[in-house]
Amino acid sequence: MITEGVQQILTVLYPLYKEEVYRRREQMMRLTAFGSLGLIAMLFALILSPQKGRLTPFDSLFIGLASLIWCGLFCALILQQRYRHQLAKQVLVQIEQALGFYEEGLVVKHQPLYPEGWKIAWLSDRTSTLYFAVLCSLTGLFLLALLFS
Repeated sequence: MITEGVQQILTVLYPLYKEEVYRRREQMMRLTAFGSLGLIAMLFALILSPQKGRLTPFDSLFIGLASLIWCGLFCALILQQRYRHQLAKQVLVQIEQALGFYEEGLVVKHQPLYPEGWKIAWLSDRTSTLYFAVLCSLTGLFLLALLFS
């Protein structure tokens, strides 16, 4: 059992870490959206450009590298946010355990407030894979359009 002072500190820290977890996830979604919009804009600019038939191989290589760098930059930023999200989630689960959220009888008799599976659910979170897949797919589409222009 934790002391009253420690419980007060954890009660103050809990909503801060909960907000941090949500903020990191939201940041990953924003990065994916912004990166995707940039790639979609590049794709439409290429497709609708009247100059696309005049691109030299060097121009195509340069533009293709720019799209790969764009994708890589956003993937790296998402990786950074995912790492910080996982750290915050780990601490949040520890705070929840210390506050007794996974123990039976805290709120309802013979039932924990939070299901046991929530302790490790964040380990199987694959949303960042979806973010990477979206960015890489759009980059692939752009490179295909560049190749066939």
